[in-house]
Amino acid sequence: MSLPRFHLPAAAWCSPHLTLTDDEAQHCGRVMRKQPGDEIEIFDGAGRLAVCEITHVSKAEVQAKVVSESRIEPFQTAIHLLPALIKAEPFEWLLEKAVELGAASIQPVITERCVVHLDAAQTEKKLAKWRRHMIESAKQCHTPFVPDLKAPVAFTAALAVAADLKLIPALSEHSRTLKQITPAASVAVLIGPEGDFTPQEEARAFAAGFAPVTLGPLILRAETAAIATLAILGHELR
Repeated sequence: MSLPRFHLPAAAWCSPHLTLTDDEAQHCGRVMRKQPGDEIEIFDGAGRLAVCEITHVSKAEVQAKVVSESRIEPFQTAIHLLPALIKAEPFEWLLEKAVELGAASIQPVITERCVVHLDAAQTEKKLAKWRRHMIESAKQCHTPFVPDLKAPVAFTAALAVAADLKLIPALSEHSRTLKQITPAASVAVLIGPEGDFTPQEEARAFAAGFAPVTLGPLILRAETAAIATLAILGHELR
């Protein structure tokens, strides 16, 4: 039987004594009613895992002592997802599945046809909510990694992403299948919004080095295209 899992950011990791605070402490102490002497698993989202014994529980924090610690190495191919901002529910589903499928990072992109527009205050609230959602997904599926979620950027800025291979699913006569992709250490995948990229945006992406790839003859929703690409790339390149 697997142990209950809790997240502790790498910056707060101070082995052999770890302290859960905020939401994780509340979940551990008040929701799951864990007590001193109970064993739990703590992970940092970057591959580090620790089996711990709880030593102290209060309203504000849960303290634990590391019993054993291990580290899982990241995938040889880092897949960076650049999805256009889409409506709240499908975007959260996209984030959840991107965690499960091992995306290295997620960079939301603001495109011309995006229907979601956030001001600075809304962006901060959304990022906090999205990160929490991703952590919960990692806890549930027991993955040791949580993708690095970045703040939304304009389309032009997204095109400057650094990666060995850049891809964009596109209904183009020049599109290759994902099976034809040459392995690379890092891959960036640009995904359009509900109404897809404009022809001008697609042309600019091609000019910036994004190679068109096909996901088959069917038209996919934005969130489905993102997850299908992640799943196929993960299978072919890892």
